[in-house]
Amino acid sequence: MDFADLQTFRAVVEHGGVTAAATQLHRVQSSISARLSALERDLGCALFERAGRRLQLTPEGRHLYERSAALVQDLVALRQELAGTGPGAVLCLGAMESTAAVRLAPVLAQLRRGQPGMRLSLRTGTTGALLQGLEQHALDAVLVAGPANRPALHWQPVFEEELVLIAPLPPSVDSTLASPLPPGLVTFSAGCAYREVALDWARAQGLPPGPATEIGSYHALAAAVTAGMGLGLLPRAVLSGIDTRGLQVQSLPEAWARQITWLVTRQEPVSAALRALVQALQEGGMASAG
Repeated sequence: MDFADLQTFRAVVEHGGVTAAATQLHRVQSSISARLSALERDLGCALFERAGRRLQLTPEGRHLYERSAALVQDLVALRQELAGTGPGAVLCLGAMESTAAVRLAPVLAQLRRGQPGMRLSLRTGTTGALLQGLEQHALDAVLVAGPANRPALHWQPVFEEELVLIAPLPPSVDSTLASPLPPGLVTFSAGCAYREVALDWARAQGLPPGPATEIGSYHALAAAVTAGMGLGLLPRAVLSGIDTRGLQVQSLPEAWARQITWLVTRQEPVSAALRALVQALQEGGMASAG
């Protein structure tokens, strides 16, 4: 049973005949009649009793009409969900922790207002883990940093972050970052784009190589640096939510400071859900990021 045939059958019933259904569906009457005949052949029964130009439902036609209402509604809803427009539409978004913490709240609030029925999930992780989730179809879109070096994916810049260096306060209030720096780095785990930036900066400064201390959150990273475990690089934007009383903060040269956050999808966004996400990000993205 073809879904279009079923919709045509229901239109004929609901609009009182072939002529009215053809007008409603923007089709010629012969097309409507042909679909009704095809449906009857497929089902092996007559759906209408024809008396001249008038059509009356047979018992089988009445039964099909009553039983098909829920089916048609389910299929229409499913189409909307797959298109990302109706209640039940799903958007699985991944983001770096810093992006989720300081950038996404107003964006997701706007997205919710525009798509109130959408089921939205947000997963945080490192750039490497998020890109893997995207490629494995576990995520629909991700917000990550790092070079746009996977040409099979679609990359769109949405935020610009400034990375800064944090170090523990020196013993003397007169000391500065020119004082000897603690050895080593405090970073996120392997796969974090900012970790790679931190390692590259450390090599450029000629800091002695050593194993980095891997920390799972920015609050814990700042606490570890405050305790003298090493140096850290993090986005300046996250400092507003961190206790910085035991830290010194220093700007970095642009080569390390300027970092783009990308919206990455498997292809150029075409679904209504992804288009709505792009619009929300554009309105709260590059122009307001610092």
